[in-house]
Amino acid sequence: MTYRAEPARGFTLIEVLVVVVIVGVVVGAATLAISASGSRELENAARRAEARIALACERALVSGQDLGFSLIEGSLRFGYMLPTRWQAVSDSPDEALRERPIGEGIALRLTRDGLDVVDAPAGDDLIADKPQFICFSSGELTPFELELARDGVAERWHLLARVDGNLELTREDRR
Repeated sequence: MTYRAEPARGFTLIEVLVVVVIVGVVVGAATLAISASGSRELENAARRAEARIALACERALVSGQDLGFSLIEGSLRFGYMLPTRWQAVSDSPDEALRERPIGEGIALRLTRDGLDVVDAPAGDDLIADKPQFICFSSGELTPFELELARDGVAERWHLLARVDGNLELTREDRR
């Protein structure tokens, strides 16, 4: 009587371990991507705010015309000084300083001289009565600190504006 060996059915231990490792890597990557996306969005919002304010100050310096800005309902609104009032910049899509929200779900804390500055009320095309901050054509800037934070993200970003027109963006880990 001869026995013929039938091929074994099922998976080998190596095949099962390879599948477990692949699933673990995919789940780990997805978890990191989801938790890091809030952090990335917060950093991007801080860097965009810094870049837009720096651009406004450069324009003021080059044009010789003071350029102001206000925090209005979570957006930065920029405007030029006209002979009798402040006028918001155009909402044209090709205007880099058009009003745009800083970021969805991002909490902002704006201080000047150690005191909180509240959002200005939304108006039509004016920057309220006058802007909260000004980039002067002389290269100076109204000093302020803007803190950006987000729930569930273990960091904050601080944008510090100095009177000499310099901006400094720093990251702080929350504990």
